[in-house]
Amino acid sequence: MPARIIEELTSRKKEKIAAFLTFESIVAVILGFMPIFMISSTWPLLTRVPLCLIGALAGYICTVELHGMPLYEHALWTARGLFRLKSQGNRVLPEDLPGAIPAADEDRVIVVSGAIELVQREISAPSRPALPPSVAPQLQERIVGDQAALEDDDRVLEVS
Repeated sequence: MPARIIEELTSRKKEKIAAFLTFESIVAVILGFMPIFMISSTWPLLTRVPLCLIGALAGYICTVELHGMPLYEHALWTARGLFRLKSQGNRVLPEDLPGAIPAADEDRVIVVSGAIELVQREISAPSRPALPPSVAPQLQERIVGDQAALEDDDRVLEVS
């Protein structure tokens, strides 16, 4: 039962009671007025009345719409945006956009016994790099001969 009452209250949030007064603004006026009224019960009347009126006015001003949103919502969205900038930076990623489906960054495991076969390729010998035409023909023959001798040798030579 209490959940239904709360649902009714939230659905009636923008319902107009007077030309300038909505259900939401009445709740805000009560929330602004009541704490000050309760705290100032022992204070003199000349200080109590203006403070209670200021609290009620502050509650009403928080619910006045500015560019389609109440001021308290503007403050909350601004605070949310500033927190996001501080925590995540100025960069917008595709995952941040509404409706975007994030791409999976992880590799998927494929079962070898399934429809995909594991194929192992033999590593072929690297092809000879083409020599630039600026190299003299006698030097080209010597380089090609040295490369052929190295290819015949099974050992790997490292030159530092």
